[in-house]
Amino acid sequence: MIVPKVSQVVLFQLKEELTKEPVEYKTRVSDESEQVLVIEMPICTSNGRLKRLQLGDILSASFITSTGVKHFFETYVTKVREAADGELPYYEIARPSEDAMTSVQRRSFFRISIEVDIAIQRKNGNRFVFKTDDIGGGGVSYIIDRHQSFDSGEKINCWLLLPHRNGAIEHSCFVGEVLREKELETGRKIIMVKFDDIAEQERQRIIRFLFEKQIQFRDR
Repeated sequence: MIVPKVSQVVLFQLKEELTKEPVEYKTRVSDESEQVLVIEMPICTSNGRLKRLQLGDILSASFITSTGVKHFFETYVTKVREAADGELPYYEIARPSEDAMTSVQRRSFFRISIEVDIAIQRKNGNRFVFKTDDIGGGGVSYIIDRHQSFDSGEKINCWLLLPHRNGAIEHSCFVGEVLREKELETGRKIIMVKFDDIAEQERQRIIRFLFEKQIQFRDR
C-alpha cells in the first residue's frame, strides 16, 4: 500500500480550520509502524511558524510520490511525544487505510460537471458573476450570455464559491487564462479557462471539494 515514507514531506490542513480561511502546514515523516506514522512538528507554509498539535486533531493531508501522483487522506493525532527540554515534540498520526486514500495525477486532473458561482474580474476592472459548467484541478469552464465575449489568451481574476456538504462555504481564488469559447445551441457560450497562476493550497482546496462532490454524487 502507498503511504508517506520516512523522510517524505506531508502537507495538511487542520479539519477544524476548513470552515475558516484554511492554513497549510508542512511536516516530514520521521518514523512509521503498522499502526501509525510519526511526524515532525509542523510549520506553517505561509509564515514559517511552528504549529503545536493536540491529541485528536484531524488532518486533511496530502503527499506526492516520485511518479508525480498526489495522494489525499484524512488522519488524526493519536499521540503527542513530548521531547526533552529544548527539543521539539513528535506526533503520532493514524496510518491511513487503503480505502481512505484518493489520488490524482498532477498533470491529468479529472473534471466534474457542476454548477457553482464564479466571480470574474477583467483587467479593465469590470466584474461579473457566472455559473460554472465544469471544474477540474487544471481549470474551469463557465456559461455566459450570447452578447458577452472573452478573448483567447485573456487573463482574468477568478473566485470560485465552493459549498460543502456540511454547510461550510469556501472560496478559492486564482488567475485564469481564457483558452477558447464555444457557442451552444441555445446561443449562450461556454468559456474554457485554465489555471494560469494558482497557489498549490488553492488547487488542493478545489480538488478536495471535487472529491467530496464525486463521492456525494456516487452515493445518491
